[in-house]
Amino acid sequence: MNINNKQNIVRRIPYASLCFTLMAILVHLFYKWRLDLLYERNAISGLELWRLATCHWVHLNSDHLFWSTATFLFLGSICEILDRKKTLITLGIAVVLIPLGLWWGHSALMVYCGLSGLDCALYALLFSVLFRREWTSPDRGWMLFYLFGLVALLVKVSYESITGQTLFVANTHPGMVPVPLSHLVGGLVGIMVGLSGNKGGGRISSCSSLLRQYNGI
Repeated sequence: MNINNKQNIVRRIPYASLCFTLMAILVHLFYKWRLDLLYERNAISGLELWRLATCHWVHLNSDHLFWSTATFLFLGSICEILDRKKTLITLGIAVVLIPLGLWWGHSALMVYCGLSGLDCALYALLFSVLFRREWTSPDRGWMLFYLFGLVALLVKVSYESITGQTLFVANTHPGMVPVPLSHLVGGLVGIMVGLSGNKGGGRISSCSSLLRQYNGI
């Protein structure tokens, strides 16, 4: 293996996703940290403003932690490999806008925590980036597939809004309810970042192009 190949492998390691996932696990191990870091409206009113950013890494129970971090690590790793810059931009914006959206748009919500909003941001980013890269492809099949993936996110948010139930995580914690607004804000951030920039930019070309190259077309 030459030096260039080693450097490419190192660059493709999803450092940010790994670090943020480990951060969530570490916070979960210390109950006192969770109390001091979660989104609590009364505490934020008392100028404990760090909670607006740190709430994402707090989870109510092990089931909540497992599903949120597993989804985050999976989607974050793929997004970093596709476009690390857009991944970091998406996370940076969503970390701030999600709690601010809850503050202004859901004043009755007293406590919030979890990575699910950021998970939705990464999901939307992934499908938006891939959708944009298929825009110039003559094969519209993949583009429609990625568009369907974005629509599925809206269906998820609608389901949670109507039923009051989470779609993937059991509501096993007393008082645990979904917060669709956080998922909507995260999803919109991912879409906006994913659709921005050059259509052909990034490390991975469109799926249809890769398939044509593989098949010698």
